[in-house]
Amino acid sequence: MSKIYKPDYKKSLVNLSNSILQYFECPIHHSTLPALDKFLEKDYQTVILLVLDGMGVDMLKHNLSEKSFLRSHIAEEISSVFPPTTTAATTSIYTGLTPQEHGWAGWQCYFKEYGRNIEPFLKRDFYMGESLDVDVGKEFLQHKKLFEQINEQGKYKAYGVARFWGGYDVETMNDVCNKIAELSKGEEKKFILAYYKEPDSTMHRTGCYSDKTKSKIKSLDRRVEALAQKLKNALLVVTADHGLIDIAEDVRLENIKEINDCLRLPPAIEPRAVAFYVKEDKKEQFEKEFNKRFGNDFILLTSDEYIKQGYAGEGKMHHKFRDFLGDYMALATGDRILQYQTEGGVDSIEFKAHHAGLTDKEMLVPLIIYEADK
Repeated sequence: MSKIYKPDYKKSLVNLSNSILQYFECPIHHSTLPALDKFLEKDYQTVILLVLDGMGVDMLKHNLSEKSFLRSHIAEEISSVFPPTTTAATTSIYTGLTPQEHGWAGWQCYFKEYGRNIEPFLKRDFYMGESLDVDVGKEFLQHKKLFEQINEQGKYKAYGVARFWGGYDVETMNDVCNKIAELSKGEEKKFILAYYKEPDSTMHRTGCYSDKTKSKIKSLDRRVEALAQKLKNALLVVTADHGLIDIAEDVRLENIKEINDCLRLPPAIEPRAVAFYVKEDKKEQFEKEFNKRFGNDFILLTSDEYIKQGYAGEGKMHHKFRDFLGDYMALATGDRILQYQTEGGVDSIEFKAHHAGLTDKEMLVPLIIYEADK
């Protein structure tokens, strides 16, 4: 049974990244993570942060034995950010900033400058499916990653290992691990930030506890263990951006006239963390109709309440962030997703599992630590 788990920005991915910044003598943006700090005190030559997309605590416990490499090296369970989704959470890992600060509110956001709901990662119109010439991520949401902040400081070397942003052609998990092993050699003190897209991709398609998911996570476990055995004088930290939850019902909001009539724009952000843009004279009706249908599975907040209650963290708010939230935020607490299809738009994707909600399955991620002998 899932429980509600509100993000804890004193024991989160944000704090993990700030521990790394502190270790490499860079300015920090938030408090650090004590569970990681105590290992960093041992002064390792190489620090590696490997992010495995979607590898939450729940899926580890269900798909690996206690003696497996990944589970046996869990030092602590920590909080993702909200929403626990790749765009918001990996950006927090990569930068050390909260979602409120970096502005990546979720997978797709409404950009009033273009009158479109855009997927910043893919530079695509979310509802129409067409590729765009504009790169809104670079235009509005650009931030320096940890390895860039460390390199800019000038005292230590740092590297990024990922297919799209790391500067290395790494397609498979083997590619990622081989590149990490290669970069970890040498006498200089250094940091390596790496990312791989699984098991998230498999879980979306097949569910959290499917045979394919179990096979995928066992494969990842073997590859990370093999990497660990190649390291010397290194601290290997493995975590995830979020977990996932199996989906019981995919609700299509455009078919609910009483709600659809209230909307002035299509919904944004995520199917389990939904931003609603509501007509001014329809807000009372929207609240009533939404809570009647979804009150057992979603918490409906005004966007001001969402910010005030700290879901997106602390710090100076990004100038686009408030726009992205619309008038209301609906936060999933059950196992349903809310999707929407515009007239003439592409069909909504069907998911066996998803994320971005308030359950512990989505919010809790592992802090996995392996110490390679000096």
